Amino acid sequence: IQPGEVQKILTDVQTKSETLGKALTEEKFTAIGTGISWGGGLTAEVSKAVGQVMTDQNKNLTVIQNHIGAGMNGVSNATIAYNNGQYDMATTFQTEMTKAAESGDFQYFVDHGYQG
Repeated sequence: IQPGEVQKILTDVQTKSETLGKALTEEKFTAIGTGISWGGGLTAEVSKAVGQVMTDQNKNLTVIQNHIGAGMNGVSNATIAYNNGQYDMATTFQTEMTKAAESGDFQYFVDHGYQG
């Protein structure tokens, strides 16, 4: 494993993740919902339907961001562990990466991840 090459990829992923996060904020979803509610009773059902779609998509974006964050934490920590000859630890980081992606709980990496 070449840590420098892994770092380049992780930096690119982080940049793209930040761009996605800035483009699709909760405020923007709220503004869209507010914008389509102008028609009152005439468009009320449309507003409700679009609002539900937006709520669902907001949840999906959270899942996507969790997977990106978990991947970045897991890959970077597993790479360091692997290059230090800590193969069991590298495997543990990969396992914890999967758990964090599903749950959104990154505490393992806070407590046990490499710093710096």
